[in-house]
Amino acid sequence: MESSNHQDIVELLFLALYQDDHLSIEEDSMLQKALIALGWEDREQTGPSVGKAFAAIREAKASDEAKEAFLVGCTSRIKEAGQSALAFEWLGKVLASDGLDQGEGWHFERVEKMLFD
Repeated sequence: MESSNHQDIVELLFLALYQDDHLSIEEDSMLQKALIALGWEDREQTGPSVGKAFAAIREAKASDEAKEAFLVGCTSRIKEAGQSALAFEWLGKVLASDGLDQGEGWHFERVEKMLFD
């Protein structure tokens, strides 16, 4: 998988972590499993790629409009790369790892529509 595809999927997963305003041990553990499964090397998990991903998420969280633009762009690139199923699988695993609350459930359904419609 190309690095840019990794980046888009990981950014989608990072945004998901903010949907319930906390990061649980279970979510962190599942995110680490996702990073390994996506083939990110250790240096990518702690280096510039992660910094870039969190910078994108901070910008996306600035407003509802910014979040929507981020989701549209990110899911479009994932979809174009033929990685919708992979992204959706890991999104579900990360979000469900500590149980879905209402906000996470809404986010999950929204991303599903964006990836598959």
